[in-house]
Amino acid sequence: MTGNRLGLILIAIASICALSAPAGAVGGDMGWYTIHCNINGASVYFDGSYMGQTAGGVLSVGVYSTGTPYSQVSVQKSGYYTATTNLPATPSAGETANVYVTLNPMPTTSPTGTDTGGLYITTSPTGARIHLNSVYQGVSPLSLSGLRTGTYTVEAEMDGYEASTTSVYVSGGYTQNVFLSMVSPGSVSVTSNPTDAYVAVNGKTVGKTPYVITGLSSGDHEITVSKNGYYNYKKTVNVVEGAQLSVYAVLDPITTSNEILVTSEPPGAKIFLDGVYVGETMDGASYPVQNVATGQHQIKLTLAGYPEYITYVTMTGAQISVFAEMGTTPSVTTGSIAVSSTPQGAMIYIDDVYTGVLTPYTKTDVSPGEHTIMLRLSGYQDTYSKITVYAGQTATLTMGLASTGSGESPTPVPTQSSPGFAILLCASAIFAAYILIKKE
Repeated sequence: MTGNRLGLILIAIASICALSAPAGAVGGDMGWYTIHCNINGASVYFDGSYMGQTAGGVLSVGVYSTGTPYSQVSVQKSGYYTATTNLPATPSAGETANVYVTLNPMPTTSPTGTDTGGLYITTSPTGARIHLNSVYQGVSPLSLSGLRTGTYTVEAEMDGYEASTTSVYVSGGYTQNVFLSMVSPGSVSVTSNPTDAYVAVNGKTVGKTPYVITGLSSGDHEITVSKNGYYNYKKTVNVVEGAQLSVYAVLDPITTSNEILVTSEPPGAKIFLDGVYVGETMDGASYPVQNVATGQHQIKLTLAGYPEYITYVTMTGAQISVFAEMGTTPSVTTGSIAVSSTPQGAMIYIDDVYTGVLTPYTKTDVSPGEHTIMLRLSGYQDTYSKITVYAGQTATLTMGLASTGSGESPTPVPTQSSPGFAILLCASAIFAAYILIKKE
Protein backbone atom coordinates (compact mmCIF):
# COMPACT_ATOMS: atom_id res chain seq x y z
CA MET A 1 0.00 0.00 0.00
CA THR A 2 2.83 2.28 0.96
CA GLY A 3 4.63 1.55 -2.33
CA ASN A 4 1.53 2.37 -4.40
CA ARG A 5 0.96 5.63 -2.58
CA LEU A 6 4.64 6.57 -2.95
CA GLY A 7 4.46 5.93 -6.71
CA LEU A 8 1.38 8.14 -7.04
CA ILE A 9 3.03 10.89 -5.05
CA LEU A 10 6.17 10.82 -7.22
CA ILE A 11 4.03 11.00 -10.38
CA ALA A 12 2.23 14.04 -8.94
CA ILE A 13 5.55 15.71 -8.14
CA ALA A 14 6.83 15.12 -11.69
CA SER A 15 3.62 16.59 -13.14
CA ILE A 16 3.84 19.69 -10.94
CA CYS A 17 7.49 20.26 -11.87
CA ALA A 18 6.74 19.81 -15.55
CA LEU A 19 3.88 22.32 -15.39
CA SER A 20 5.98 24.84 -13.50
CA ALA A 21 8.89 24.62 -15.96
CA PRO A 22 8.94 27.34 -18.66
CA ALA A 23 7.71 26.12 -22.03
CA GLY A 24 10.30 26.24 -24.83
CA ALA A 25 9.45 27.50 -28.29
CA VAL A 26 8.69 24.67 -30.72
CA GLY A 27 8.71 25.02 -34.47
CA GLY A 28 8.32 28.55 -35.84
CA ASP A 29 6.99 30.37 -38.87
CA MET A 30 7.68 28.67 -42.19
CA GLY A 31 9.42 29.97 -45.31
CA TRP A 32 10.05 28.12 -48.59
CA TYR A 33 12.94 27.11 -50.85
CA THR A 34 11.79 26.56 -54.45
CA ILE A 35 14.25 24.33 -56.32
CA HIS A 36 14.16 24.78 -60.10
CA CYS A 37 15.75 21.98 -62.15
CA ASN A 38 15.92 21.21 -65.88
CA ILE A 39 15.10 17.55 -65.19
CA ASN A 40 11.86 16.03 -63.85
CA GLY A 41 12.00 13.31 -61.21
CA ALA A 42 15.36 14.48 -59.81
CA SER A 43 15.94 13.78 -56.11
CA VAL A 44 16.67 16.79 -53.91
CA TYR A 45 18.76 16.62 -50.72
CA PHE A 46 19.41 19.37 -48.12
CA ASP A 47 22.71 18.71 -46.30
CA GLY A 48 22.29 15.01 -47.14
CA SER A 49 18.63 14.79 -46.04
CA TYR A 50 16.14 13.72 -48.73
CA MET A 51 13.48 16.38 -49.42
CA GLY A 52 11.59 15.01 -52.43
CA GLN A 53 11.63 14.91 -56.24
CA THR A 54 11.14 17.63 -58.81
CA ALA A 55 7.86 17.64 -60.72
CA GLY A 56 7.51 19.92 -63.70
CA GLY A 57 11.08 20.96 -62.97
CA VAL A 58 10.17 22.36 -59.54
CA LEU A 59 10.19 21.25 -55.88
CA SER A 60 9.10 23.49 -53.00
CA VAL A 61 10.61 22.70 -49.58
CA GLY A 62 9.22 24.28 -46.42
CA VAL A 63 11.69 25.27 -43.68
CA TYR A 64 11.13 26.84 -40.27
CA SER A 65 12.62 30.31 -40.01
CA THR A 66 13.60 29.54 -36.40
CA GLY A 67 15.08 26.12 -37.12
CA THR A 68 18.68 25.11 -37.81
CA PRO A 69 19.53 26.54 -41.27
CA TYR A 70 20.54 24.32 -44.19
CA SER A 71 23.71 25.13 -46.11
CA GLN A 72 23.77 23.05 -49.32
CA VAL A 73 21.38 21.49 -51.81
CA SER A 74 22.27 18.46 -53.95
CA VAL A 75 20.19 17.28 -56.91
CA GLN A 76 20.63 13.76 -58.28
CA LYS A 77 19.23 11.50 -61.00
CA SER A 78 20.51 8.33 -62.58
CA GLY A 79 22.41 9.06 -65.78
CA TYR A 80 23.23 12.66 -64.72
CA TYR A 81 26.05 14.26 -62.82
CA THR A 82 25.08 15.28 -59.29
CA ALA A 83 24.77 19.06 -58.96
CA THR A 84 25.54 20.73 -55.62
CA THR A 85 25.26 24.41 -54.74
CA ASN A 86 25.01 26.60 -51.63
CA LEU A 87 21.58 27.57 -50.35
CA PRO A 88 20.78 31.24 -49.77
CA ALA A 89 19.89 32.46 -46.28
CA THR A 90 16.84 30.85 -44.66
CA PRO A 91 13.75 32.65 -46.00
CA SER A 92 11.60 34.59 -43.55
CA ALA A 93 8.08 33.45 -42.66
CA GLY A 94 5.90 33.44 -45.76
CA GLU A 95 8.84 34.29 -48.06
CA THR A 96 10.28 32.15 -50.91
CA ALA A 97 13.92 31.79 -51.97
CA ASN A 98 14.49 30.47 -55.52
CA VAL A 99 17.41 28.13 -56.30
CA TYR A 100 18.29 27.11 -59.87
CA VAL A 101 20.14 23.84 -60.57
CA THR A 102 21.12 22.32 -63.92
CA LEU A 103 21.73 18.54 -64.24
CA ASN A 104 24.17 17.50 -66.97
CA PRO A 105 23.97 13.98 -68.46
CA MET A 106 26.88 11.62 -68.14
CA PRO A 107 28.69 10.95 -71.43
CA THR A 108 27.30 8.03 -73.39
CA THR A 109 27.79 6.64 -76.85
CA SER A 110 26.08 9.03 -79.21
CA PRO A 111 23.03 7.47 -80.92
CA THR A 112 23.95 9.39 -84.04
CA GLY A 113 27.57 8.31 -83.97
CA THR A 114 28.80 11.91 -83.52
CA ASP A 115 30.93 13.40 -80.75
CA THR A 116 29.28 16.85 -80.87
CA GLY A 117 26.34 18.26 -78.94
CA GLY A 118 24.54 21.55 -78.37
CA LEU A 119 23.31 24.11 -75.84
CA TYR A 120 20.04 25.99 -75.56
CA ILE A 121 20.69 29.06 -73.39
CA THR A 122 17.98 31.20 -71.81
CA THR A 123 18.33 34.09 -69.34
CA SER A 124 16.27 36.28 -67.03
CA PRO A 125 15.90 38.94 -68.30
CA THR A 126 16.18 37.93 -71.97
CA GLY A 127 18.46 39.72 -74.41
CA ALA A 128 21.67 39.10 -72.47
CA ARG A 129 24.98 38.79 -74.31
CA ILE A 130 26.23 35.19 -74.20
CA HIS A 131 29.91 34.17 -74.08
CA LEU A 132 31.10 30.59 -74.38
CA ASN A 133 34.59 30.08 -72.96
CA SER A 134 34.97 33.89 -73.12
CA VAL A 135 34.00 34.02 -76.83
CA TYR A 136 30.89 36.08 -77.76
CA GLN A 137 28.13 33.92 -79.32
CA GLY A 138 24.99 36.11 -79.49
CA VAL A 139 22.06 37.21 -77.31
CA SER A 140 19.62 35.02 -75.36
CA PRO A 141 17.62 32.94 -76.00
CA LEU A 142 20.36 31.25 -78.00
CA SER A 143 20.89 27.78 -79.55
CA LEU A 144 24.43 26.53 -80.12
CA SER A 145 25.23 23.32 -81.97
CA GLY A 146 28.28 21.43 -83.19
CA LEU A 147 30.01 21.66 -79.80
CA ARG A 148 32.57 18.97 -79.05
CA THR A 149 32.02 16.81 -75.97
CA GLY A 150 33.46 18.48 -72.88
CA THR A 151 32.98 21.16 -70.22
CA TYR A 152 32.18 24.73 -71.22
CA THR A 153 31.88 28.01 -69.30
CA VAL A 154 28.74 29.98 -70.17
CA GLU A 155 28.54 33.67 -69.18
CA ALA A 156 25.62 36.07 -69.57
CA GLU A 157 26.03 39.83 -69.28
CA MET A 158 23.71 42.79 -69.74
CA ASP A 159 24.03 46.51 -69.06
CA GLY A 160 22.69 47.40 -65.61
CA TYR A 161 22.94 43.81 -64.32
CA GLU A 162 25.59 41.69 -62.65
CA ALA A 163 27.08 39.03 -64.93
CA SER A 164 26.06 35.40 -64.31
CA THR A 165 28.32 32.41 -65.03
CA THR A 166 27.93 28.62 -64.94
CA SER A 167 29.77 25.51 -66.17
CA VAL A 168 28.05 22.86 -68.30
CA TYR A 169 29.09 19.51 -69.73
CA VAL A 170 28.19 18.91 -73.39
CA SER A 171 27.56 15.29 -74.42
CA GLY A 172 27.67 14.05 -77.96
CA GLY A 173 24.25 13.85 -79.62
CA TYR A 174 22.47 15.88 -76.89
CA THR A 175 21.35 19.48 -76.48
CA GLN A 176 21.65 20.78 -72.92
CA ASN A 177 19.32 23.43 -71.47
CA VAL A 178 21.12 26.23 -69.58
CA PHE A 179 19.31 28.95 -67.61
CA LEU A 180 21.11 31.99 -66.16
CA SER A 181 19.49 34.55 -63.86
CA MET A 182 21.03 38.03 -63.54
CA VAL A 183 20.57 40.46 -60.66
CA SER A 184 20.28 44.21 -61.15
CA PRO A 185 22.56 46.20 -58.80
CA GLY A 186 21.09 49.04 -56.78
CA SER A 187 21.10 52.73 -57.72
CA VAL A 188 20.69 56.12 -56.04
CA SER A 189 19.06 59.19 -57.61
CA VAL A 190 20.63 62.37 -56.19
CA THR A 191 19.07 65.83 -56.55
CA SER A 192 19.91 69.02 -54.69
CA ASN A 193 18.89 72.59 -53.96
CA PRO A 194 20.70 74.43 -55.45
CA THR A 195 21.45 72.16 -58.41
CA ASP A 196 24.78 71.61 -60.18
CA ALA A 197 26.42 70.40 -56.97
CA TYR A 198 29.18 67.77 -56.95
CA VAL A 199 28.17 64.21 -55.99
CA ALA A 200 30.63 61.82 -54.36
CA VAL A 201 30.16 58.14 -53.43
CA ASN A 202 32.34 56.80 -50.62
CA GLY A 203 34.67 59.79 -51.12
CA LYS A 204 34.92 59.51 -54.93
CA THR A 205 33.35 62.26 -57.09
CA VAL A 206 31.12 60.80 -59.81
CA GLY A 207 29.16 63.75 -61.27
CA LYS A 208 26.90 66.75 -60.63
CA THR A 209 23.26 66.94 -59.56
CA PRO A 210 20.84 65.82 -60.78
CA TYR A 211 22.65 62.50 -61.06
CA VAL A 212 21.80 58.77 -60.90
CA ILE A 213 24.48 56.55 -59.38
CA THR A 214 24.20 53.03 -60.86
CA GLY A 215 25.90 49.69 -60.33
CA LEU A 216 26.08 49.95 -56.53
CA SER A 217 26.53 46.78 -54.53
CA SER A 218 24.15 45.96 -51.68
CA GLY A 219 24.98 47.58 -48.34
CA ASP A 220 25.84 51.01 -46.93
CA HIS A 221 27.27 53.78 -49.12
CA GLU A 222 28.12 57.35 -48.10
CA ILE A 223 26.74 60.07 -50.39
CA THR A 224 28.30 63.56 -50.19
CA VAL A 225 26.91 66.60 -52.03
CA SER A 226 29.05 69.78 -52.13
CA LYS A 227 29.10 73.21 -53.77
CA ASN A 228 31.16 76.36 -53.32
CA GLY A 229 29.53 78.78 -50.90
CA TYR A 230 27.52 76.02 -49.21
CA TYR A 231 28.15 73.52 -46.46
CA ASN A 232 28.60 69.88 -47.43
CA TYR A 233 25.64 67.52 -47.24
CA LYS A 234 26.41 63.96 -46.17
CA LYS A 235 24.14 60.93 -45.87
CA THR A 236 24.64 57.16 -45.57
CA VAL A 237 22.16 55.06 -47.57
CA ASN A 238 21.53 51.31 -47.55
CA VAL A 239 21.42 50.07 -51.15
CA VAL A 240 19.27 47.05 -52.05
CA GLU A 241 19.77 44.97 -55.20
CA GLY A 242 17.37 45.95 -57.96
CA ALA A 243 16.03 49.01 -56.12
CA GLN A 244 16.59 52.73 -56.60
CA LEU A 245 16.84 55.12 -53.65
CA SER A 246 16.34 58.89 -53.76
CA VAL A 247 18.46 61.49 -51.98
CA TYR A 248 17.43 65.16 -51.91
CA ALA A 249 20.17 67.38 -50.54
CA VAL A 250 19.28 70.87 -49.30
CA LEU A 251 22.57 72.79 -49.08
CA ASP A 252 22.82 75.51 -46.42
CA PRO A 253 24.63 78.70 -47.47
CA ILE A 254 27.68 79.71 -45.46
CA THR A 255 26.79 82.62 -43.15
CA THR A 256 28.68 84.42 -40.38
CA SER A 257 25.98 85.38 -37.85
CA ASN A 258 25.36 83.97 -34.36
CA GLU A 259 27.15 80.67 -34.92
CA ILE A 260 29.83 78.44 -33.46
CA LEU A 261 32.49 77.31 -35.95
CA VAL A 262 33.74 73.86 -34.95
CA THR A 263 36.81 72.06 -36.29
CA SER A 264 38.68 69.02 -35.04
CA GLU A 265 41.87 67.10 -35.59
CA PRO A 266 41.31 64.53 -36.95
CA PRO A 267 38.07 65.57 -38.74
CA GLY A 268 34.87 63.52 -38.86
CA ALA A 269 33.97 63.98 -35.18
CA LYS A 270 30.28 64.10 -34.25
CA ILE A 271 29.24 67.46 -32.74
CA PHE A 272 26.68 67.79 -29.93
CA LEU A 273 25.31 71.15 -28.75
CA ASP A 274 23.89 70.83 -25.22
CA GLY A 275 23.55 67.09 -25.82
CA VAL A 276 21.82 67.38 -29.23
CA TYR A 277 23.59 66.06 -32.36
CA VAL A 278 24.10 68.82 -34.94
CA GLY A 279 26.63 67.47 -37.47
CA GLU A 280 30.22 66.33 -38.08
CA THR A 281 33.47 68.25 -38.37
CA MET A 282 34.83 68.58 -41.91
CA ASP A 283 38.26 68.26 -43.45
CA GLY A 284 39.70 71.68 -44.35
CA ALA A 285 36.65 73.71 -43.26
CA SER A 286 34.77 74.63 -40.09
CA TYR A 287 31.36 73.16 -39.38
CA PRO A 288 28.90 75.95 -38.49
CA VAL A 289 26.48 75.41 -35.61
CA GLN A 290 23.98 78.13 -36.44
CA ASN A 291 21.20 80.04 -34.68
CA VAL A 292 22.72 79.42 -31.25
CA ALA A 293 20.86 81.14 -28.42
CA THR A 294 22.65 83.73 -26.30
CA GLY A 295 24.17 82.30 -23.13
CA GLN A 296 26.40 79.43 -22.08
CA HIS A 297 26.43 76.12 -24.02
CA GLN A 298 28.19 72.79 -23.88
CA ILE A 299 30.04 71.57 -26.99
CA LYS A 300 30.85 67.86 -27.05
CA LEU A 301 32.72 66.01 -29.81
CA THR A 302 32.95 62.23 -30.17
CA LEU A 303 35.09 60.20 -32.56
CA ALA A 304 35.66 56.45 -32.62
CA GLY A 305 38.96 55.58 -30.95
CA TYR A 306 39.18 58.88 -29.03
CA PRO A 307 37.82 60.03 -25.65
CA GLU A 308 35.03 62.62 -25.64
CA TYR A 309 36.07 66.26 -26.00
CA ILE A 310 33.89 68.62 -23.93
CA THR A 311 34.16 72.37 -23.63
CA TYR A 312 31.85 75.27 -22.74
CA VAL A 313 31.28 78.51 -24.62
CA THR A 314 29.30 81.66 -23.90
CA MET A 315 27.43 82.97 -26.95
CA THR A 316 27.11 86.75 -27.09
CA GLY A 317 26.48 87.10 -30.84
CA ALA A 318 28.50 86.97 -34.06
CA GLN A 319 30.91 83.97 -34.20
CA ILE A 320 32.78 81.75 -31.78
CA SER A 321 35.41 79.26 -32.95
CA VAL A 322 36.07 75.92 -31.27
CA PHE A 323 39.05 73.77 -32.23
CA ALA A 324 39.09 70.28 -30.70
CA GLU A 325 42.28 68.27 -30.73
CA MET A 326 40.80 64.82 -30.15
CA GLY A 327 42.58 62.89 -27.41
CA THR A 328 43.33 65.98 -25.31
CA THR A 329 41.38 67.46 -22.39
CA PRO A 330 40.37 71.13 -22.78
CA SER A 331 40.78 73.50 -19.82
CA VAL A 332 37.38 73.87 -18.17
CA THR A 333 36.44 76.25 -15.34
CA THR A 334 34.13 75.00 -12.60
CA GLY A 335 30.69 76.03 -11.38
CA SER A 336 28.72 75.84 -8.12
CA ILE A 337 25.53 74.25 -6.78
CA ALA A 338 23.43 75.94 -4.08
CA VAL A 339 21.36 73.19 -2.41
CA SER A 340 18.57 73.75 0.13
CA SER A 341 15.86 71.46 1.50
CA THR A 342 12.67 71.34 3.52
CA PRO A 343 13.34 70.43 6.30
CA GLN A 344 16.95 71.55 6.55
CA GLY A 345 19.94 69.55 7.78
CA ALA A 346 19.93 66.83 5.08
CA MET A 347 23.22 65.23 4.03
CA ILE A 348 24.22 66.20 0.47
CA TYR A 349 25.48 63.56 -2.00
CA ILE A 350 26.74 64.56 -5.46
CA ASP A 351 26.96 61.73 -7.97
CA ASP A 352 26.66 59.17 -5.10
CA VAL A 353 29.56 60.75 -3.16
CA TYR A 354 28.86 62.29 0.27
CA THR A 355 30.12 65.86 0.38
CA GLY A 356 30.40 66.02 4.17
CA VAL A 357 28.04 69.01 4.41
CA LEU A 358 24.36 69.54 5.22
CA THR A 359 21.65 71.69 3.63
CA PRO A 360 21.54 74.58 3.04
CA TYR A 361 24.96 74.74 1.41
CA THR A 362 26.65 76.05 -1.74
CA LYS A 363 29.15 73.54 -3.15
CA THR A 364 31.89 75.11 -5.25
CA ASP A 365 34.45 73.64 -7.67
CA VAL A 366 31.84 71.44 -9.34
CA SER A 367 32.75 70.33 -12.86
CA PRO A 368 30.40 71.57 -15.61
CA GLY A 369 27.78 69.17 -16.88
CA GLU A 370 24.88 67.16 -15.50
CA HIS A 371 25.07 65.88 -11.90
CA THR A 372 22.81 63.75 -9.70
CA ILE A 373 21.99 65.23 -6.27
CA MET A 374 20.73 63.00 -3.43
CA LEU A 375 19.60 64.28 -0.01
CA ARG A 376 19.40 61.95 3.02
CA LEU A 377 17.82 62.74 6.40
CA SER A 378 16.77 60.33 9.15
CA GLY A 379 12.99 59.77 9.12
CA TYR A 380 12.67 60.92 5.49
CA GLN A 381 12.92 59.19 2.14
CA ASP A 382 16.10 59.65 0.10
CA THR A 383 15.34 62.30 -2.54
CA TYR A 384 17.05 62.55 -5.94
CA SER A 385 17.27 65.25 -8.58
CA LYS A 386 19.43 66.07 -11.63
CA ILE A 387 20.93 69.50 -12.30
CA THR A 388 23.20 70.94 -15.00
CA VAL A 389 26.18 73.02 -13.88
CA TYR A 390 27.74 75.63 -16.17
CA ALA A 391 31.25 77.01 -15.83
CA GLY A 392 31.36 80.24 -13.84
CA GLN A 393 27.72 79.97 -12.77
CA THR A 394 25.84 78.82 -9.66
CA ALA A 395 22.98 76.37 -10.17
CA THR A 396 20.22 76.55 -7.53
CA LEU A 397 18.32 73.50 -6.32
CA THR A 398 15.57 73.32 -3.66
CA MET A 399 14.21 69.88 -2.69
CA GLY A 400 11.33 68.84 -0.44
CA LEU A 401 11.80 65.66 1.62
CA ALA A 402 8.95 63.18 2.17
CA SER A 403 8.52 61.48 5.55
CA THR A 404 8.95 57.71 5.60
CA GLY A 405 5.94 57.32 7.95
CA SER A 406 5.42 54.17 10.02
CA GLY A 407 4.47 51.68 7.27
CA GLU A 408 6.80 48.88 6.22
CA SER A 409 7.57 47.74 2.73
CA PRO A 410 5.55 44.65 1.73
CA THR A 411 7.42 41.38 1.44
CA PRO A 412 7.61 40.20 -2.18
CA VAL A 413 5.46 37.13 -2.88
CA PRO A 414 6.81 34.65 -5.47
CA THR A 415 4.66 34.20 -8.58
CA GLN A 416 4.86 31.95 -11.62
CA SER A 417 6.86 34.66 -13.36
CA SER A 418 9.42 34.68 -10.52
CA PRO A 419 12.72 32.88 -11.43
CA GLY A 420 12.60 30.68 -8.30
CA PHE A 421 8.92 29.77 -8.39
CA ALA A 422 9.40 26.38 -10.06
CA ILE A 423 12.11 25.34 -7.59
CA LEU A 424 9.99 26.49 -4.63
CA LEU A 425 6.94 24.58 -5.88
CA CYS A 426 8.89 21.37 -6.44
CA ALA A 427 10.54 21.63 -3.02
CA SER A 428 7.12 22.07 -1.36
CA ALA A 429 5.76 18.99 -3.13
CA ILE A 430 8.74 16.85 -2.08
CA PHE A 431 8.37 17.98 1.54
CA ALA A 432 4.65 17.08 1.49
CA ALA A 433 5.53 13.63 0.13
CA TYR A 434 8.03 13.11 2.91
CA ILE A 435 5.33 13.91 5.57
CA LEU A 436 2.87 11.44 4.01
CA ILE A 437 5.44 8.64 3.87
CA LYS A 438 6.43 9.36 7.47
CA LYS A 439 2.83 8.89 8.58
CA GLU A 440 2.71 5.53 6.85
